[in-house]
Amino acid sequence: MYKRIEHYKLKELQKWYKKPTGQIIKRLINDEILRYRESYRGENTLFIGLSDFKLKFKSRTHRNFMLFDNLELSEYLEASKKLPFEDKSFDEIVLSHALDITEKPYDLIREVNRIATDSATITLIGFNKASLWGIIKPYMKKDMPWTLDFHSIYSINEWFKLLGYKSFYNESISFLPFVSTRFSKLISPLSFLQRIFFRNLGGIYFCSFKKEVVGLRPIKVKFTDKYNVSPFKKSTLNRIK
Repeated sequence: MYKRIEHYKLKELQKWYKKPTGQIIKRLINDEILRYRESYRGENTLFIGLSDFKLKFKSRTHRNFMLFDNLELSEYLEASKKLPFEDKSFDEIVLSHALDITEKPYDLIREVNRIATDSATITLIGFNKASLWGIIKPYMKKDMPWTLDFHSIYSINEWFKLLGYKSFYNESISFLPFVSTRFSKLISPLSFLQRIFFRNLGGIYFCSFKKEVVGLRPIKVKFTDKYNVSPFKKSTLNRIK
């Protein structure tokens, strides 16, 4: 059943991104991806979720770039409790609206943690619950993208914090949920104000996390007291007669 629900959500989201409003949001996300890619690129990358943004993450420096069939997320989690990848397989994992689509978001995050290397970076794109988009969600349940499951940036940060990750990139875009092409051109020069005053309140979040691995350093034990070991004197030994 989960598979059918996810399939429906994915198809409807793809249709929404082809509409004028979706096209505007898509351009904003692509611009954010370009800013992020200036700071980090992995070698073995797994892309999970909506495939519309995969080409922006793909690079010539990749040794391996794999797109995972997001329609089967819950099927794997429900049956074998594992994604079909070995432990510590990827040093970069991208979740593009995957948390919005799957019925078991935290189970997915735990599986992503399993297949991530010790120095992996995990990037997420999705709809922010703690925003104007999230506030009007109860009144827009029948319309895309409000039929998806929104998650707040705070919740996502807490989930990854429990797994030992540190956030190093947190941004959100599109403060207003209803935009047109003309209106977006008018407010684009003011987009920097959102980054200053409403940084985590945009409708679309863009978060990246880095695994924190504590290295083990050998400790040399130093003895401050000196101990002299000497044989017992014969006079102190118990003799058996």
